[in-house]
Amino acid sequence: MTEQPDSQHIVIVGGGMTGGLLAVLLAEQGLDVTVLDGAPAPVMPSGPAQLRVSTLTEASYWLLQNSGVWEHLDMSRVQPYDAMQVWDQDGTGEVLFRAEEVGAQSLGWLLENGHLAAALYRRAADFANLDWRCNAAVDSARREEGGWQVRAGDQSWQADLLVGADGARSRVRDWAGISGGARDSGHHALVATISTALPHDACARQVFMESGPLALLPLYSDPQQGEQRQCSIVWSGWPERIAQLREKAPADFAAELQAGVGDALGEVALLSDRAVFPIQERHASSYVAAGLALVGDAAHVIHPLAGQGVNLGLLDAAVLAEEVERAVGSGRSCADSAALARYQRRRRGENLIMQNAMRGFQHLFGQRALPVRWLRNTGMRWVNQGGPLKRLFASQAMGRGADLPARARPQYPGA
Repeated sequence: MTEQPDSQHIVIVGGGMTGGLLAVLLAEQGLDVTVLDGAPAPVMPSGPAQLRVSTLTEASYWLLQNSGVWEHLDMSRVQPYDAMQVWDQDGTGEVLFRAEEVGAQSLGWLLENGHLAAALYRRAADFANLDWRCNAAVDSARREEGGWQVRAGDQSWQADLLVGADGARSRVRDWAGISGGARDSGHHALVATISTALPHDACARQVFMESGPLALLPLYSDPQQGEQRQCSIVWSGWPERIAQLREKAPADFAAELQAGVGDALGEVALLSDRAVFPIQERHASSYVAAGLALVGDAAHVIHPLAGQGVNLGLLDAAVLAEEVERAVGSGRSCADSAALARYQRRRRGENLIMQNAMRGFQHLFGQRALPVRWLRNTGMRWVNQGGPLKRLFASQAMGRGADLPARARPQYPGA
């Protein structure tokens, strides 16, 4: 058996969903891990649904299941969906995906971002070798001969491997001298919670409109609103248009929303505040440096129109943990340069493909020329007829791929 190196220390800056999962996966290996997060400790949500929600793919489900995180979720606030409807407001094109078409019970799951963060925090408490520090904003990090010196307040840590999981405006990325590759998408996004007269029937919906895509994501049942009558919306569009929507009176906003989605869910009403944020794509020029790796939004940010952002980040965490495990298991450092290079090779190309695909969809559905609209709607109707292409699209949306990390692969007979 290969002798492992002396105790190694990994510092993760950022305790969100990606950083939290990475911490758990590394702690399971017996490595000493410190998470430094500037935010307060995440707590399980209660009451009305939080505005920021995420769509989890099949691959993300298995990651959370196989790492012991899923059991820490409050299942009454998790909504699986088994259908996905996509249509063009300007025409007759529509695609309806169903889980049964790809041999699955669900296409994905909806839950609040804060809910998943809290479940990860609870799972982290199971490990004596994992120190998760909240309210610990990192002030500096510099590369020294023995690794990275990280300082937060009046405390410092020596890291063999430093991981930036600190979001799109990553300071770790800046300290490493890595370009963030920012690009303005031309869109802002508005998020809110709505009630619907008709049940959502566990179906995720997305309509492409002239101003941008509008997603209606089914939420868990709320006794006050009735069974399956809550949705989270993500309305992306031109900044001026989104600003107008944010300022409208609730009834006027609901009328605008109704005009966009038609009668799919009956009469709709606004239940929450409306939050708006700019959509700025990013792709770091490198995911790695000496003794350092970037994961999640610190490495890449894509348009939210397909809800893939958090799933890409969770896969980053799983692949990096897998490469670290391989290196340490063969007697090398957790910051082994070959291991970090393999991590980058496995993830950067995949993420770039997804980013370009989302950019392409945004451009395609933003075209108003009649010939383009005709081709677009004809293509959607053709795909909806079924066959290999439809199954391929559905499989990609579920996170199925050839190079999945082991923990993201289905763990049932025949999988």
